[in-house]
Amino acid sequence: MLKEELTNQILFGSSGYTPTAKPQEMGDEEFMTPVGKPTYFCVGIVDIVDSTKIVARLSPSKSSKYYEIFLNCMAKVVHQYNGQILKTMGDSLLFYFPETSYSERKFGFLSAIECGFEMMATHEKLKTLLAEEMLPQIDFRVSFDYGNVTMMRNAGGAIDLIGPTINTCAKINGQCPVNGMVIGGDLHEKAKSFKEYNFKNSGSFSIDLKHPYPIFTMCRKQ
Repeated sequence: MLKEELTNQILFGSSGYTPTAKPQEMGDEEFMTPVGKPTYFCVGIVDIVDSTKIVARLSPSKSSKYYEIFLNCMAKVVHQYNGQILKTMGDSLLFYFPETSYSERKFGFLSAIECGFEMMATHEKLKTLLAEEMLPQIDFRVSFDYGNVTMMRNAGGAIDLIGPTINTCAKINGQCPVNGMVIGGDLHEKAKSFKEYNFKNSGSFSIDLKHPYPIFTMCRKQ
């Protein structure tokens, strides 16, 4: 079983996200069709660090348990903060926060940020759960950003999000501290008025030669 099939099966069971055993013949129908109009969402990615090396040393049953513990733990946190899990991307989990489509409602953005803090706090719980199964420790990175996305439905009925916000969130994830969290500049613009947090510019990545995109780390005010 492929890694992405395994992780989708853990998360979604038979809800339609698991790839079908037989490829469907398309005929003249479209593979992807938009659902509604383009909108704005806060999206998040939590990505396991160096999992390829770690899993290579595990048996199939152990590697399955390794992913199961991580994905279930993070999925619970996402749901706790009113987020929606979209899909797995290799060793990453992609999710979004529907309430952030209303940019004037600050609660959705606050939920997204608190979700990130809760994920970081979950690291100690993960260590305990993995130790009980005699599995190696998991480290991860969490990233969030806000921007334009288009919701799409494929021929099998599964929902996906596409757009530059997804790509940006994935790129800034690689510049996140291990077991830490970063947010992109567009989400920072929405969250910088929150008095609960301190933000620190931690660098940027280049969208193109003229437009570096800022990245921020954050912490709660004491």
